[in-house]
Amino acid sequence: MKLLLFSGKYIILGGISTILAWLTIWNIESSHWSIIFLLLYLLFFSFNLGQFFLPKEERFWKIIFGFLGIIALFAIILSGIYWFYEINMEIVTVVLTLIPILIGLQPRHEKDIFADIDTHMNLKGYIYTKSYLATKLLALIILLGDGLLFLILYTRQFTDTLISPWTIIGPRFFILFTFVTLILLWVLQKSKHPRTNLLLLMIHSTLILTVALIIFKLGFGFDPFIHQATENWILQHGFILPKHPYYIGQYMLVIAGHSLTHLPIHWLDKILVPLAAGIFIPLISYFTLARTKDDIKLSPALALIPLLPLSFFTVTTPNNLALLFSLIIFFWIWYENKHGNQQTRFFGILLSLAACTIHPFIGLPLLSIYLGSILFKLKLKYYIYIFYGLIISAILPLTFYLNSLRLEEKLSLKNPFTHLGDFLLIFTRPHWIWLDKGTVLWQTLYIYRDLIKPLVIITIILGIVLAIRKYKEQQTYFYLASALGLGLSAFWLATTINFSDVISYEQRAFSYRLMEMLLVLLLPFFIIALRELFLIIRKHPGKQLLASLLFSLLLLTSWYFTYPTRDPVSFHTGWNVRAADIITVRFISQHNQNKKDYIVLTNQLVSATALREFGFDGYLKTVRGEQYFYSIPTGGPLYQYFRKMVYEEPKREWMEQAMHFANVKKAYFVHTNYWAPAAEIRDKAKLEADE
Repeated sequence: MKLLLFSGKYIILGGISTILAWLTIWNIESSHWSIIFLLLYLLFFSFNLGQFFLPKEERFWKIIFGFLGIIALFAIILSGIYWFYEINMEIVTVVLTLIPILIGLQPRHEKDIFADIDTHMNLKGYIYTKSYLATKLLALIILLGDGLLFLILYTRQFTDTLISPWTIIGPRFFILFTFVTLILLWVLQKSKHPRTNLLLLMIHSTLILTVALIIFKLGFGFDPFIHQATENWILQHGFILPKHPYYIGQYMLVIAGHSLTHLPIHWLDKILVPLAAGIFIPLISYFTLARTKDDIKLSPALALIPLLPLSFFTVTTPNNLALLFSLIIFFWIWYENKHGNQQTRFFGILLSLAACTIHPFIGLPLLSIYLGSILFKLKLKYYIYIFYGLIISAILPLTFYLNSLRLEEKLSLKNPFTHLGDFLLIFTRPHWIWLDKGTVLWQTLYIYRDLIKPLVIITIILGIVLAIRKYKEQQTYFYLASALGLGLSAFWLATTINFSDVISYEQRAFSYRLMEMLLVLLLPFFIIALRELFLIIRKHPGKQLLASLLFSLLLLTSWYFTYPTRDPVSFHTGWNVRAADIITVRFISQHNQNKKDYIVLTNQLVSATALREFGFDGYLKTVRGEQYFYSIPTGGPLYQYFRKMVYEEPKREWMEQAMHFANVKKAYFVHTNYWAPAAEIRDKAKLEADE
């Protein structure tokens, strides 16, 4: 058997692209040239790896899935090296060289990336697509409309207090979005050109998922700042202690991306999930479903995926990145039901292992589900499905228990029958939504918000019925068993396990994330049900127009609730780091000659700002181990003193206790004007403070 590695073209072209990639690490400081050379490397080796996964598919799909395979290889290999050693430019260079060698170990194939390019790329089809975009007015209007919406978001970038991105967006923006979506849904129902449809879908999907990324100029959320600070620390020092077996995969991808492109760490981290989700959700869902059934009226159904608010894909965290990998695998399982083989299974295992390196609490259930999908090709008895579901339900509780033993942390068990309410709280309306404060119109809007997920679940059930009765999709039972396992796992985590070192409002976070994973698992059935609707009305232009109008309004509503809201009903307190926060932490640092011999009691966003500015240079030795000098939530001891200051009374006693705990002689209390009752807390604190 002749290996691809010893092919002359592979050696020459692969060698050139690898050397150019080396140059991006060691000699080229320009991000533009670095990105170009990296793209050449990825294009060549993605095709060759994709040729292994999908030898019979078109070149485009080989590149797409080959690219995902290379990303997974980078995450797995770099994570393994980091765990036992460290990460640096030399290691990235070695892995950059190793991956082409691994790809080259497959049997030599007759076609290379340039072979028969005129037929395999179907140039006539591309030319027709270009002509279609140039001549079809509606497609051009969609492109121009989305471009204008992106431009408006860019001009609204904000660095001050911004609780919701929608508070600085006028009504004309929403009218334009509805108009563009209406035309998009109409075109997708009429068009028979998959390439054009996918292009329009990707652009519109990316628009929906990048609002926070664009508007919150300094960053959005709290967790991303912790991860970005960790990535910067690892970049500077090679590793961070203590080493934990989670999040590593994301850190390695971001650091490798920085080494290869010279783009800032925080910028690469921010765009990773929103941009990848916007591009790959339409691509992967179309590829898998179009190859298992007729693709007629599939595109308009794909456009409606954001009817389920995809908040978890609007910001980069290891959980969200692992969830995106899960979405790809769940659709891949659907594809493998009819087209699976050893090569496709290699891809599935590769991505599942990569998800484990990114976030094992998502990756381990994902890997178990994928391995289960391979076993279920054997057409086992129905009772095995129940046994399999129970295994899936036990994986995460067992993982948390073993992790608590590893870390010597307290993890107590509760009686599930007396804590059923803890699970039901996952589905309750957030405490900051006060329905009685709004007008009838606002109340109606938020009642619909409460109904979005139940309506999605009803649609999924209809899709399941269609999959079983009409399309005879036997893998439906496997998906149901997997959903049962994830649902039970979420139930066990909420009702039986108490995380003693986790703050109260974070206790149910793990269960909530599993319920998100469950919805992602069942997305194929959601699409099947919506596609059936478009099939029913395909010969009725009036009904098609009405459906386009109705769904464009529903998409607008779901988009509104994809991000934090602040209106007459919602009183959310905000998630963004502000320019004022940066000024504050710098002022305190300069006031102390940049020495970190003090503590600051404040909320999580000001603490996130300190992480952004100082990284992890500021840990103090305490009786409970090293603690960051700014109060960090999720169980951080200093944050408990901050809670006393804002929820009980801003007393000198709490500050002195915090100083005694941290072994320092100076403490600052920083409170923000958006945290009510801000003025009252400020005035009382002044009476207790030294200055």
